[in-house]
Amino acid sequence: MTRALLVLTAHAPAFMAASVDVGHALPDLAALIRPAVIALASIMVLTAVLRIQPAKLRLALRRPWHILAVCTALLVGFPVLTALLAPVLGAPHWLSTGLVLAAAAPPISSAAAFAILVKIDAALVTAVSLPATLLAPFTVWAVTSALPGLSEGVDVTALALRLGALILGAFGLAFALRRLAGDAAIERLALPLDAAMVGFVSLIGIGVMHEVGLALRTAPAEWGVIFAATWALGLVTCFVSVALFWHAGRDRALAAGLAGAVKNMAIMVAAVLGTVDPRIALVVITAQLPIYLAPLILRPAFAALGRAPGSGTEPAP
Repeated sequence: MTRALLVLTAHAPAFMAASVDVGHALPDLAALIRPAVIALASIMVLTAVLRIQPAKLRLALRRPWHILAVCTALLVGFPVLTALLAPVLGAPHWLSTGLVLAAAAPPISSAAAFAILVKIDAALVTAVSLPATLLAPFTVWAVTSALPGLSEGVDVTALALRLGALILGAFGLAFALRRLAGDAAIERLALPLDAAMVGFVSLIGIGVMHEVGLALRTAPAEWGVIFAATWALGLVTCFVSVALFWHAGRDRALAAGLAGAVKNMAIMVAAVLGTVDPRIALVVITAQLPIYLAPLILRPAFAALGRAPGSGTEPAP
């Protein structure tokens, strides 16, 4: 059993990517899992938060101004920039709105696992992802409420409330379980919890392919545009974040870039289903797919940035 769990966690990106292929190849299975996506996303977030050590949470408070700057850029700056640029580039309203919601998603709670895969400081990524996740319900509501026309096709209040319930509920329950069971007991379950998280993400990947499969069968060219747009959004967010925070040191810059690249689309998918226009939801669902392949691209890219002149590293805060 332990060996199987080790194989699952060691090859997590491959399993995650394969889930997309399974969902596409087996539409009946995708349709069967699709109604459970919201529940699976909730359990996945709880599992990810449960793996966060209290020491890492305290770490997020040691450089508050830098963390606040990164969170503001990721949760407010990029969504606003997306809302301004997408229509100029010819994106229809539904695509622009979907891209803004994708840009407004918080970094994935398990971003530290991705940091390990791309060989950068996991603690620095955690220091960004935790406060950003807690702030997300408020910033998503603020962005969707404040930007003209963005609320068309979006139930802003329902979206913010569902997102808040998912995130704050997961954090509250996870810390209550840690307090009851003790940190040592949770750490002994680290491997099963990590394997379970891979399993939940993979099941979500299969389930969301129900909508993607329908789009591929009915409007493949349109879905191709959505896929290309979400890929571009992720890559631009990543590398612009690196450039914005390069002055803070290579490690912190790459942590900001990774946090911008691996957004928690699973929880955003759970929040938007039933609260936004189906085409907007399809954009958010599609934006989850590039995350599965992100480590394959970012690992060599970040390694190259590490060899760049003046890219000195620094210790975690």
